[in-house]
Amino acid sequence: MICVECGKEGKTYEGLCIDCYLKKKKLIEMPEKVEVVYCRNCPAYRLGNKWMKGNLKEDLKEYIKQQIEAKFPFQFEFDFESGKITCILEFEGRKIKKEKYIEIVEKERLCDKCSLQKGGYFEAILQIRGANEKDMKDIDKLIRRRISERDTFLLKKEEVKGGRDYYIGNKKVASKIAREIKEKYDAELSISSSLVGMKDGKRIYRDTYGIRLVEYKGKFVKIDDKLYRIVSAGKKIELEGMDGEKRYIYKDDLRKAVELDLKEREAIVLHEDEKGLYIMDTESYKTAFVNKPKNWKGKRKIKIVEYEGKFYAVGE
Repeated sequence: MICVECGKEGKTYEGLCIDCYLKKKKLIEMPEKVEVVYCRNCPAYRLGNKWMKGNLKEDLKEYIKQQIEAKFPFQFEFDFESGKITCILEFEGRKIKKEKYIEIVEKERLCDKCSLQKGGYFEAILQIRGANEKDMKDIDKLIRRRISERDTFLLKKEEVKGGRDYYIGNKKVASKIAREIKEKYDAELSISSSLVGMKDGKRIYRDTYGIRLVEYKGKFVKIDDKLYRIVSAGKKIELEGMDGEKRYIYKDDLRKAVELDLKEREAIVLHEDEKGLYIMDTESYKTAFVNKPKNWKGKRKIKIVEYEGKFYAVGE
């Protein structure tokens, strides 16, 4: 074969010898510049049409690599500080190295998420009711963690009678969080939607997820003729017997128990020995012997309940 450019005989590529081919053909094309848009309100940055958070240097390197057009596989390096691109590819046993300095254009604006947040936008309300102080703290951490992981935002939270309301940017994220809380605490979940407007001819709805934790903690129940106090409730309910026994049951099993309306009151510890405590009820001034609670700390006063004429010490 003869090269149509120089007349050299031998193998040709699109009618050209290898030397002419490499001179005339662009085996690799690199961009002149790339644009990085930084959010003014959060650590997000945009490359192309995508907002992201993470390692800017690595993300920018990968983005630039995707903008390179090459006829053959190539090795790629990018120096973030200088903006220098180095590409090496192999063609017919020859290594071809191309280098280029590109311009990195930096701009600022609000990312999509912060723009919505600044505008007071939200798609769902998460209503938490019936949680005790400890559970509310744990739920608050869970909500914030999931919001951070799933790249939405918490517009605000409000303390209301009986609980707390969370205003969340994305309804899908709110739905997943609501179901996770329901599962973890065996809570009651209700879902409702309300029409808030129209967009592009479509109705826009806002969802409300009502989560109610049934407050079991501190209640007294009788199961199998034994008196128990409920100390915690999740997937399983933890019971503490008045004799110190620990027991775990499911919520459905609790329906078989007899709930007792017992009021805790204070008693004075008169004496302590290895077996238990001798106490005096501050209401009736009766004295009695009670089993020592497992978490007994040697205090002078203790909480008790009275059931069927007998006193029981209640742990903290």
